[in-house]
Amino acid sequence: MNSVQLLRGQLRPVLMGLLMSVAFVTTVRADESVALTSLDQVPDGVEVRGKQIAAYTWDDRQGKNLLVLAEQVSERDDDGTQSSFVYAAQYLIDGNRPKRVWMLYDDVQHCEFDAALRFDQAATKVTDLSGDGITQATVGYSRTCTSDVSPNEFKLIMHVGKSQKYRLRGVDRYGAAWWDEEAGALRGMPLPKDCSTAGQQALVSQYKEQGTELPLPGCYGDEKDFANAPEAYLTFMRQHWFALMQKQDAEWSQAQTQTQEPTEDEETAP
Repeated sequence: MNSVQLLRGQLRPVLMGLLMSVAFVTTVRADESVALTSLDQVPDGVEVRGKQIAAYTWDDRQGKNLLVLAEQVSERDDDGTQSSFVYAAQYLIDGNRPKRVWMLYDDVQHCEFDAALRFDQAATKVTDLSGDGITQATVGYSRTCTSDVSPNEFKLIMHVGKSQKYRLRGVDRYGAAWWDEEAGALRGMPLPKDCSTAGQQALVSQYKEQGTELPLPGCYGDEKDFANAPEAYLTFMRQHWFALMQKQDAEWSQAQTQTQEPTEDEETAP
């Protein structure tokens, strides 16, 4: 073995180690959420429509960012209808002159039943999925005009800068199970794990609940918004959606089970 071959043999493990280290750092950074600082009061110049429910700041390559979330439910009108809205906005804080990057506004007008739009604060996340210092802000909320306990429309929306917006829209998980008195257990179609049309139809067929409209409770309709998006965006949003639905499923199931459990007084009553 000559000196060149010997040197190559010595360098190969070092180079492989460096490449593995770089790949590891990139993976961790891409999956890591950006730390947010909660604010009770937003700076002057930041518009808040409705009742502020949360505000957060964070830093990225663009500077200091602020995200504000607000909701409003109106009193019923003379005709008995009700309206509600949600509002969100991201600002860049440059000195004393906040600059709005994007705004989200959605509403239900003149609902004859119960109007409700509510942010799921567990959905609020800021990420740096590309690892380039440019962050993505994601929020999620439910929307309904209904008089019964049933799944609501749910939207999970990622904003990237001023003009890029990616959405998953479907149905949340609440109300998707019911208590079976005879069996003494919760019944209902399980939480879908695949929101493709084929995956949802296979689940419907398996549980023989024909006529069920898609999307199923806990699923979104399609992924069309992500056709030209970086792959990391869709990967994150899929994982985030299902994590939120699993949380809702557990909360709803626990609430239904607790409702059926007898109290001490009921157990000891003659």
